[in-house]
Amino acid sequence: MQYVLRGRPPGCIACEALAGGVNAETLVLHRGEHAFLMLNRYPYNVGHVMICPVRHLVDPSEMTDAEMLETMKLLARCGDLFRRTMNAGGVNAGLNLGAASGGSVDHLHLHAVPRWVGDTNFISIIGGTKTLLETLEGTWTRLRKEIEAW
Repeated sequence: MQYVLRGRPPGCIACEALAGGVNAETLVLHRGEHAFLMLNRYPYNVGHVMICPVRHLVDPSEMTDAEMLETMKLLARCGDLFRRTMNAGGVNAGLNLGAASGGSVDHLHLHAVPRWVGDTNFISIIGGTKTLLETLEGTWTRLRKEIEAW
């Protein structure tokens, strides 16, 4: 509800988060040379991250080979990260490109969402709400501890 009521903020949330550095306040978990990893402030599931190029882009066709490679390497690492820290059984990964796709962030990003067998239930289906079992700060701390070992 916080997301729906607040409206769209000015500026680029990904660029602003990256400028704030790797910390729990910005939700940035890792910064590489060409791509970075941050928690989604409005997650589909606990641990939902966005993998973004460092350079402000809106379309994958604008990416360099180095940006593509580092983005995909971070996606691969997310699968391992989710298994090790959350015992996830799978990962959904996807892009929403353009307003018609439902995309709401004007910075190219790849979603990586940890999944578990049976992680949807009657509350999200009938009640139209999602229950998250951990705060963003708690998730950030847990994931960041593992990322520090990379």
